[in-house]
Amino acid sequence: MVAEAAERVPADFRAMVLYNDNPRAFSAGADLGYFVERLEAEDFAALERFVDQGQAAFRALKHAAIPVVGAPAGLAVGGGCEVLLHCDAIQAHAETYIGLVELKVGIVPGWRGTAELLLRWGRRSDRPAGPEGTSQAAFETIAGARITGSALEARALGYLRPEDGITMGRDRLLGDAKAKAVALAEGYRPPDVGSVTLPGPAGREALQAIVRGWRQDGRASPHDELVADRLAGVCCGGAETNPQTPVDEDALAALEREAISALIREPATRARIRHMLDTGKPLRN
Repeated sequence: MVAEAAERVPADFRAMVLYNDNPRAFSAGADLGYFVERLEAEDFAALERFVDQGQAAFRALKHAAIPVVGAPAGLAVGGGCEVLLHCDAIQAHAETYIGLVELKVGIVPGWRGTAELLLRWGRRSDRPAGPEGTSQAAFETIAGARITGSALEARALGYLRPEDGITMGRDRLLGDAKAKAVALAEGYRPPDVGSVTLPGPAGREALQAIVRGWRQDGRASPHDELVADRLAGVCCGGAETNPQTPVDEDALAALEREAISALIREPATRARIRHMLDTGKPLRN
């Protein structure tokens, strides 16, 4: 639906709003049942296509010919968070609970969510200094798999930008989002492909040291460490990156796909996804 809307809506409308009138959730993310079904059949190719299709849809949304405004309320986690990260602007209800929680099921954000969070931290004036600061800020946010307690907290973690709006009354949310979308439509131009400066292998080693500390303190399990290492590779731009050469969003998306492809082949990931589906709680394996 997202991919089709990005293609068809510009012909007839000035802007687009992503909204859900469900009282509990904007989006709780991807279908874990489908993941388990494909994993138990060892149909890794189908899951890789699933990731590719999601990445293509969200890229099309970000670079659509009209502005897109996300209007979340309630839960917006996993893929539900990633779709918001691709919107030109967000108008969030105050009681919006956002998070990239994929590490709880043994994978990394794979629908360009890691890439977009890195781009956002790279643009923030209050980020820690240098390429290492950008990588570490995004890494710690994603590795923590934390869901924010409010829209205001989401702003502090980079899920919302300073210019994104917050609406106090749920009954006003859709109207506020429509008004924001129409205002953006005047003279709108789609964003260029984004890029960010990242530290490369040296930065990954620094993040690995952080994770080893978590293991020693009992805050990370063996599989946490493995998944976090894959995440560190994405957050630092891959093995060929150096701090003098920015990495664009498409290269970061390719690193996400590489990490996902490796992690879905891990039995511990399969166990995590099955446990979450069966119990609704994360497995610390």
